[in-house]
Amino acid sequence: MADFKPDTTALVSAPSPMRRHRFVQITCLFAAIAHTAATLLCVYAFREGNFVDFTPARLMEFVPRHLVLWRVCCLSVICSSVSTLVFILAMREILEEKFRFIIGVAVCLSVLACSQDLAAVSRMMVLFSDIALQGTAICTYTGNELVQIGWTLINQSITETFMIASALYGLAGLSITHCLSKTRVLPRSLAWAHLPVWLCMLAISVTTFNGMVPIAMSLMFAGNLGLSFLAAFSGVNIDSVLNRKREINSLALDATTGVTLPGEFDPELSDSADHAAI
Repeated sequence: MADFKPDTTALVSAPSPMRRHRFVQITCLFAAIAHTAATLLCVYAFREGNFVDFTPARLMEFVPRHLVLWRVCCLSVICSSVSTLVFILAMREILEEKFRFIIGVAVCLSVLACSQDLAAVSRMMVLFSDIALQGTAICTYTGNELVQIGWTLINQSITETFMIASALYGLAGLSITHCLSKTRVLPRSLAWAHLPVWLCMLAISVTTFNGMVPIAMSLMFAGNLGLSFLAAFSGVNIDSVLNRKREINSLALDATTGVTLPGEFDPELSDSADHAAI
């Protein structure tokens, strides 16, 4: 059918559209699970340590008593940061080629944000926990000196993950939101769903810069939980659009070649149908 002109997206123009489809599905599921697990574990640790009135000395007392919980929380935060990066990569796979430059900038910002998160959280997981453990043993440092070293590490990590990484993720997410608001492939509601989550990331950075760390921590919990819902919502919407697109391409293949019977769907033929239609 010569007049059949589907929307040209990165997914359809890829060497294997079905493989890209599965990548988007798995990425959204991974992001939803990772952010939900990280939020629940961090909230549990926050309540277990009673950190409403946060002090470095209290955190250094908490870590040796709950070392496994502390390291599991840090690992879950690392996984959630990586999942945010791959979630933005998934958005790159389903938007049109005309947005490739903006999405490329968003991916670069996300890579920088993820590296900041990994460095900060790894420092807290390994170096800070080691210093906290030294506080329970006999060492050459006094207690005040250990607390001062621990407070320096906490400040460095908060600066990197709360202020820098959140700002970079927020800018990357707003770039994706702009592309989603201009695309003809996905529903406009998806862009509106992205907007509050990435604005929350920017708010975390601003409140941290202004020294309002308790507010920034509350926003961080809300942002991570929002990302888990956003990933699930995006996965459902994208999956329905891509399934509909594959069905259209399958019908186009039926009309041009007559290989399949009406109503049947073959994933392998769908791959070749995407390229034949283009």
